[in-house]
Amino acid sequence: MIPPFTPALPEPYVRAVMPAIEQILRSGKLVLGEHTTAFEAAAAAMAGSAHAVAVNSGTTALEIIFRAIGVRDRVVLVPTNTNYATAAAALQAGARLRLYDGGLYPDLADVEHRLDSDVAAVVVVHIGGYLSPDLARLAGMCAQAGIPLIEDAAHAHGSRTGEIRAGSFGYTAAWSFFTTKVISTGGEGGAITTNAPDLVTTARTARDQGKDRTGFHVMAGSSWRMTEIGAAIGLVQFSHLDRDRHIRRTVIDRYSRYLGGHGLTFPALAADEDVSGHKCVAVLEQGIDRDRLRHLVAERGVVLARGVYDQPLHRQPVFADLGLGDVFPAADDFAARHICLPLWTAMDSASIDRVITAVTTSINDL
Repeated sequence: MIPPFTPALPEPYVRAVMPAIEQILRSGKLVLGEHTTAFEAAAAAMAGSAHAVAVNSGTTALEIIFRAIGVRDRVVLVPTNTNYATAAAALQAGARLRLYDGGLYPDLADVEHRLDSDVAAVVVVHIGGYLSPDLARLAGMCAQAGIPLIEDAAHAHGSRTGEIRAGSFGYTAAWSFFTTKVISTGGEGGAITTNAPDLVTTARTARDQGKDRTGFHVMAGSSWRMTEIGAAIGLVQFSHLDRDRHIRRTVIDRYSRYLGGHGLTFPALAADEDVSGHKCVAVLEQGIDRDRLRHLVAERGVVLARGVYDQPLHRQPVFADLGLGDVFPAADDFAARHICLPLWTAMDSASIDRVITAVTTSINDL
């Protein structure tokens, strides 16, 4: 069976990281050492920002950002079409949650409709690593309202539109380096990128149990540090990010060329637009039974992943008592009709051909 993805690192990456792991274990410096510093420099360069702070997860990155902004008892505007963690981090920071509509990209009219003086921050999520063509407009809308735009860039390593990189549109960005991501730190991992020195100081203090440089606990924090081994694993992948992203884009373009228009629509990508390749998203034509399609494709040896987010936040039981509303047509439509095609960096040409054949014949059999 061809899986949706594989988290295994290519053998050259494994060989490259082993000396660093051995050095870390012999040094006894397991956190906040030279590998974390180098990782932060690489993350800042990826985002085109002045600073980066490495933490233990993307969720933590978001929570620290929300705490630093001061969202307690105020509203954070979050897309309903996102991961649980985006909303949970805001709630953990004491915010009130308000959702806005959107499919792969945010519905700007709905965002504008929901903006008011209670909103402390707006979050945009780069789903699958795709950047909305309206990001500059969204950033301008937030700037005019005096509200910080937070990029949830968990999927968007290396994504860019022209010369503008993911992480450069808003006040700050939160990144995930979980095992499923284009760059992984071997399990959990996250980072904050920003040009704001005050946020950097707060984040570095918060991740180390709220301690300042003298060792006094000066704010509420936690054990939110990235490990040195995790940083070393991520660093090896940073050095290959441009190449790996190009490989994934080639696979996406191949799927689009042979499957686009045959029951599937792929996001339009400009020649000067880079996607991370975290996901290859396609939307099924109206009337195609997604579950039936997945079953037929599996019979032909290919496992299609479930959607990026099968259930938007307004349909998640954990948020049922928050009164978030239930009328989000774009999110519901996207959640019901999109699929993610198999994609990983070391995917070979024969596997890609098998996926194309399996999907094409299965759609014809529906």
